Formats: sequence, C-alpha cells, structure tokens
Amino acid sequence: MSVHHRKIKLLQLGLGEEGAVEQFECQVQSWNMVNNTEDGDKQYAMCPDGEFREPGDPDWALEVTFYADWRSTGISDFLWRNRGKEIPFTLDHHPDIPDEHVRWTGVLLVKAPSVGGEPRQTETHEMTFNIKGEPVYERVTVTP
Repeated sequence: MSVHHRKIKLLQLGLGEEGAVEQFECQVQSWNMVNNTEDGDKQYAMCPDGEFREPGDPDWALEVTFYADWRSTGISDFLWRNRGKEIPFTLDHHPDIPDEHVRWTGVLLVKAPSVGGEPRQTETHEMTFNIKGEPVYERVTVTP
C-alpha cells in the first residue's frame, strides 16, 4: 500500500441537544481528540498463559482552541451560559471527503473559558473538555 496523507482543513463541531445544536467550527483554530486511557494493570495467574491486563477506564478529552466570540450567539457566551453542564457533541472530521468522513459523538463537560491576554493579540480560548466515557466513532456514508 502506498502512503496516503491529508491536510486538516475542515471539520464540523456541533454542541447541544438534538433540535438545539449550535455549530462552532468557524471559531475553531485547532483541535485534538485525546485518549488518556491508561493501559491497565498487568496481572498474573499461576498457569503458562496466565498474564493479562485489566482494561483501564475510558479517559478521553477534547482539546480545542477557539477564537473568542463574545456575541450572544458566540462560542464564548455559549461556554459561559453552559458551564458545568454535560452537553452532547458531534465532531465530523473530513466532512468534505466522502471516503474519509468520520464522526465522533459523545457528551462533554462544559467549562467557562479563561479570559484575557496580551494587547493587540487575537483573543482565543484554549480549552480541554473531559468526555464522559468513550466517544462513539462512526464512518459517515452518503446513501444515494
């Protein structure tokens, strides 16, 4: 198989309950879905094949740097209004490439953003949201 590569260009990021999902991809500067799940403890039994690992508990996070937007419909206001709440999210990666379009869904704990910065610098929010459990992964297929 030959090498295949792709630049990250587009994503779709929806936050909120079905019917009230707000899209914030235009405010995203960078993002990472981070798997912090530990490998689990190695255990042994008194037999030849008695070595195994107990699985670790899922520990996932979504790291996002947003461009701040303090308008009433902006991401900054959304995060402050929903701080402390568990909110569903949908993240579509490569939504413009049918053979590579994948999606993660789950529930994340919303935090209020930190505020401030240097003069004459673009205001951003560097956020790490803890994800409840493990996000659901799916390949998005378009049916004709």
